[in-house]
Amino acid sequence: MFKSPNDPKEYRYLTLDNQLRVLLVHDQAAPRSAAALSVGIGHFDDPLDRQGMAHFLEHMLFLGTEKFPHPGEFQSFVNQYGGSNNAWTGTENTTYFFEIVPPAFAAGLERFGQFFTAPLFNADSVDKERQAVDSEYKLKLKDDVRRLYQVHKETINPEHPFAKFSVGDLSTLEDRPDLPVRDELIAFYKQHYSANLMGLVLLGPQSLDELQTFAEQFFGAIPNVGKEKPAIAVPLVTDRENARFIAIEPIKEVRKLTLSFSLPAMEIHYRSKPLSYLAHLLGNEGTGSLMSLLKSEGLINTLAAGGGISGSNFREFTIGLNLTPKGLEQTDHIVTTIFQYIHLIAEQGLAEWRYREKRAVLEQAFRYQEKSRPLDTVSYLVMNLMHYAPEDIVYGDYMMSHYDEPLLKEVLAMLRPDNLRLTLVAKGQAHDRVADWYHTPYSVKPFTEAQLQAWSAPGVHPALTLPEPNPYLCERLDPHPLTCQRDDIPQLIQDLPGFRLWYKQEHEFRVPKGQVYVAIDSPHAVSSVRNIVKTRLCVEMLMESCNEAAYPAEVAGMAYNLYAHQGGVTLQLSGFSEKQPLLLKLLLEKFSGRTFKQERFASIKAQMLRNWRNAAEDKPISQLFNQLTGLLQPNNPPYPALIQELETVEISELPDFVDAMFAELHIDAFVYGDWRKDEALALAEVLKDAFRVTDQLYGEAQRPLVHLGESGTLRFEVDCGHADSAILIYHQSREQSPREIAIFTLANHLMSTTFFHELRTEQQLGYMVGTANLPLNRYPGLLLYIQSPVAGPLQLLEAIDEFTNAFALVLLELNESQWQASKQGLIAQLSEPDTNLRARAQRYWVSIGHKDDHFDQRQKIAAEMATLSRAELVRFMVEAIKPRTANRLIAYAQGDAHRNLTPLETGEPITSVSLFQQTAC
Repeated sequence: MFKSPNDPKEYRYLTLDNQLRVLLVHDQAAPRSAAALSVGIGHFDDPLDRQGMAHFLEHMLFLGTEKFPHPGEFQSFVNQYGGSNNAWTGTENTTYFFEIVPPAFAAGLERFGQFFTAPLFNADSVDKERQAVDSEYKLKLKDDVRRLYQVHKETINPEHPFAKFSVGDLSTLEDRPDLPVRDELIAFYKQHYSANLMGLVLLGPQSLDELQTFAEQFFGAIPNVGKEKPAIAVPLVTDRENARFIAIEPIKEVRKLTLSFSLPAMEIHYRSKPLSYLAHLLGNEGTGSLMSLLKSEGLINTLAAGGGISGSNFREFTIGLNLTPKGLEQTDHIVTTIFQYIHLIAEQGLAEWRYREKRAVLEQAFRYQEKSRPLDTVSYLVMNLMHYAPEDIVYGDYMMSHYDEPLLKEVLAMLRPDNLRLTLVAKGQAHDRVADWYHTPYSVKPFTEAQLQAWSAPGVHPALTLPEPNPYLCERLDPHPLTCQRDDIPQLIQDLPGFRLWYKQEHEFRVPKGQVYVAIDSPHAVSSVRNIVKTRLCVEMLMESCNEAAYPAEVAGMAYNLYAHQGGVTLQLSGFSEKQPLLLKLLLEKFSGRTFKQERFASIKAQMLRNWRNAAEDKPISQLFNQLTGLLQPNNPPYPALIQELETVEISELPDFVDAMFAELHIDAFVYGDWRKDEALALAEVLKDAFRVTDQLYGEAQRPLVHLGESGTLRFEVDCGHADSAILIYHQSREQSPREIAIFTLANHLMSTTFFHELRTEQQLGYMVGTANLPLNRYPGLLLYIQSPVAGPLQLLEAIDEFTNAFALVLLELNESQWQASKQGLIAQLSEPDTNLRARAQRYWVSIGHKDDHFDQRQKIAAEMATLSRAELVRFMVEAIKPRTANRLIAYAQGDAHRNLTPLETGEPITSVSLFQQTAC
């Protein structure tokens, strides 16, 4: 099996006696063990009269097996031992995965393996879980992604299994006379869950032999019913569905044009990747590109190429464009321009040097790929196991084995108007149909003869050119030699008025990559909601001005980001370090030569307004979270407040604002990774010159937080404009100490699975149910939340209060080994070594921001957690979380479906946000 020279893991591929394909991965440094099992069965296999069956089955396998009959046992066990688990149902695969501390892996696999040999399908659980599936379906009724996906299903060949409804609801999963859904569920499971259609990946610090023993012991008994999947006999698109214009009405303010070309399955060409080559050219954002021209004409904001659905007998190749209002009126011209570029590629773009350049980028990415979390690793490897030859499971995603010009020409020949479906998602179009399930208005009409003729002979556009050789491709493929001195933590190597520089050369991961963070704090940037809006507007304008020139750097494996935060803005560079100074120079030149052009200002302002208005239409839980954090953090206003200010901002305000912002600033910079100290110091001089740092007297901007204090229960109602009701309950710590963080973290850890099981699985209050850590400005916090299609806020609060009142007793009922195991699982998570350079850089950067100059906050929290007694946590639950004694903030929304229910009136209402925030400190 081919692997990266920088990959220390050992691999073994085998097939068990029952024909289950297995990949074993020995990773000596893995902090957790992980497993993923994928079944080559998905919603394509649903019976026509039981659509959603594969998805329903995925839910049911978590709800008890013969040896472990309690419905929440698996999740509780995994959580107790510091792990996590999930599953997803796709078109032709259903995949299950979990990770856990290594000593508990065998016991976890024993429980996991039973999913595929001895599930109970308990009748009571069947009835409750179809309610959960129905809640999941209803949760997405106003989700544009699902609404558009359903139109996609209705406008392809109705004989193709892609046309089926994939989620399921109470009507498709109902019991029928003499035919309970449970009987059909069991029959579906026995028919399809066959070992020869499955793939399994096990990863951990255990030896390959030990992992093989686990595979045989816990998965060798999965039955092989000898089922072979029949090939899909019908095409995704026929002539009846091709050459069609589809207009769809979204809920959110969207203007998106998508060109979808229908291709045969392309998976067999994964070694040469012809679509990657073409997407690389069509999606180019540099000078002379399709994106550059259409943007300069004021027609589009973004362009992406190469997406689209795929399956065992089809592949879509899509080009997606976000349109400006002007572009919405010129869609035919946009399509003509795209065909002009396709013609240019066919005439001049097929060159082996371009293929080699793309391959070099992928080879570098493969050679220096950074480790991912065990759970993420097994999740992508199990899909590769199902689709690639055994020797290519690790390498397949990065392979570009040979330049195949005849194949490229063959694919290009399919990118033609009569093989195109054009979809426009925008408000205000004419519609004559409504999609099933999600009630999406849409229309379909054939292309006109004039369109087909114009697009078939598009001509040549003189402004379109193919990309030049990439100047950002790295030539130094090995990291710098290590310096003699090894510092375990970053060092503050410059501490000047208004400027601090932290530095560390990376000694462990040994990749030629680096991370640079530059935090620019300015009190003026965050002194009012209007200034916060102007800061974000300037950030977007600068990012947009850099896009075209910096695009080759992104292609070559570097990334940059500029983002606003509660103190000002932060610039971040990442990826291969050799050419990062060149990229930084470009970004700073764009900054110093900043220009404010009316046309781009208007376009970006409109984009931001649209994005923020769309976010304000998100599902209720998301809206409540945004309102809650905005309420507590005055420098982080919620979307409605941002929208109100942005609507009246004029371009004339920006030059003076930027001058004032940069007249008083404080910079914290961190240079980390494959950098020498002299390079870091040189970079610091470039930054100081660019930002004119000369003995500033300004410190960092304040980041105020509203403290709840002895508030009792406060409530804040939000109108979310949604059928569902939702509630968030926030408990805030008064301290930032490691012990307080340990208490809040452990409380969340212990509550999470029980809360989910009680309120979602047992009481079926909704699909989105959970608890979470919510630290704000370094103060720990605990969040409990539910979004519900069946209950109003008062009922949800009563259910949560009943749970928190009783939870102290749950803690007292834990035996000593369960108590210690829960603590040790969480301590293991806290003590987990960083997976890769990027994760470590992020941790160091957060520590710098938190003034954790010794970079040992995690260790302090773990040490405090080790000494926490059960009595202390029970006392915390009774005194801080129990409703009668808690100081808490309830954010809630009474759904349109529950307007007739008794309103929530518990606690004191927050009637004035500004008055409430005056208590900030």
